[in-house]
Amino acid sequence: METKLEKRFGFLVADVGRLSGRRFDQLARASLDLTRAQCRVLAYLSHYGEVNQARLADLLEVAPISAARLLDRMEEGGWIERRHNPADRRERVLRMTHKAELSLDSARRLGDAVTDEALAGFSHAEREQLMGLLQRVRANLCGADEP
Repeated sequence: METKLEKRFGFLVADVGRLSGRRFDQLARASLDLTRAQCRVLAYLSHYGEVNQARLADLLEVAPISAARLLDRMEEGGWIERRHNPADRRERVLRMTHKAELSLDSARRLGDAVTDEALAGFSHAEREQLMGLLQRVRANLCGADEP
């Protein structure tokens, strides 16, 4: 069994995520008025559309109370709006504001810059291959979640 951390899949994937996140934070401090966690919220809302707070907490892999605090700050900053779900008045759904939509483009460009740094020296074909392989890994693990 391989014991070197740099050869362990889970460690390597987590470490690449940690390092790319740290680099994103470094660049974001200089150019965005959003944290990485807030950018993730906006990215999920952009991808999934309006979602309820429980679903967003699940996507972020945080406790609902932690998500609520993050969303409180974002709502105060004018990044998101909470509104009652017309189908279920007990539930509140989230949506991005126009301000957030404009900033999301900047956040995406920042993410692209981090990707370019991370994949410096990779050919276009190698980049495509890596992305394809990671998508396959994700698909394998998504299927493993089901009983």
